[in-house]
Amino acid sequence: MRHFIVTVVGACAAVLVATGPVGTAFAQASSTATGVSRLMNPAVSANALFLAQSSSDDDSYGENNIALQEAEMQFSAVVDPFWKANLIVAFHPPHHEEAAAKAEEHHAGFEVHLEEASLTSRSMPAGLGLRIGKFFLPFGKHAPLHTHQFPFVRAPLPLLAFLGDHGLTDVGAELSATVPAPWYSVAKVYGIDGGVAILDGEDRDLAYGGRLINLWDVSDNATLELGLSALTGPAGPGMRQLVYGADLTYKWSSGSLSHGPAVNWINEVVLPDPDGKVGNPVGAYSLVQYRFARNWWLGLGGGKVADTAPVEGFESVNLDADGLVDYSEFKANVTFTPSEFSDLRAEVSYAETDQDGYEDLRFSIQWNFTIGAHPAHLY
Repeated sequence: MRHFIVTVVGACAAVLVATGPVGTAFAQASSTATGVSRLMNPAVSANALFLAQSSSDDDSYGENNIALQEAEMQFSAVVDPFWKANLIVAFHPPHHEEAAAKAEEHHAGFEVHLEEASLTSRSMPAGLGLRIGKFFLPFGKHAPLHTHQFPFVRAPLPLLAFLGDHGLTDVGAELSATVPAPWYSVAKVYGIDGGVAILDGEDRDLAYGGRLINLWDVSDNATLELGLSALTGPAGPGMRQLVYGADLTYKWSSGSLSHGPAVNWINEVVLPDPDGKVGNPVGAYSLVQYRFARNWWLGLGGGKVADTAPVEGFESVNLDADGLVDYSEFKANVTFTPSEFSDLRAEVSYAETDQDGYEDLRFSIQWNFTIGAHPAHLY
């Protein structure tokens, strides 16, 4: 018996000498070289989006090239029992003509854009939700999407004309609540600094907005969503910008087949109503996607805007007496999506103006990949 005890004690001593104090081996397995636990690291993901395009109207390098359209890095983590955090940094070519021309001259140049840096509550009373920091504003169905989530190469024409060329992101706070109704309904209200492109960020007045989402199950395999949005903010000394929006989305998927036939149909109207407006600005678009095979989607879309200032990327020669123009756009694509982490898209689009016979036929090839723990996309 004494010999057995000595043997066991000797074996334990050998293990301690080899691994250090009790628990050290476990700590090393779950910590970095600095001793900081890996459990504290955020989930990290990266996305790269590439675009090859050719334009029949614009022969500039920026519209006829193969380039990195955007790269995005995302960091997500639970901060504590009360908050979870999200940080998104995007790298993309300059959106403004002067900066783009300078970058084109050197065939290089990227801008760094902090798209999101926000905290979202994990436990609020009465089912409320709170988000603070910088985030995509919940206006409409398409505006909150990241570039690599777009169903087509470019955002719909009305959004480019009236909401800016790179989404609506700003610093502020958003409060959300479930609306008591026989169907699923959520209301969101927010106050922001007013630094988005369509507002006058130099004005001290804040901007405010809201969105109401209503979702119905029309069958076991289909849903219908109706959204209403509004945004108001400073538009110069003593003036306010006001934009309304309404969107209707129908989604259907086969209940009998995994990755079987599916339909996504998005319709949206954008109605600006600023102080001192000229003309009657309005825009609308419709996009439909159909999954006709396991990894293949067919997309069709069209849009129209009236009484807008010239839109970057849609050139126009002759404007009306008020300096405004009307645009129309039609597009079609086919997308191969082998998994949720990559896809390849071929697209053809046609744009024209009513005033001067401007026409642009554009061909595009777009591909992207995602690595890391990327959060789920919006429904």
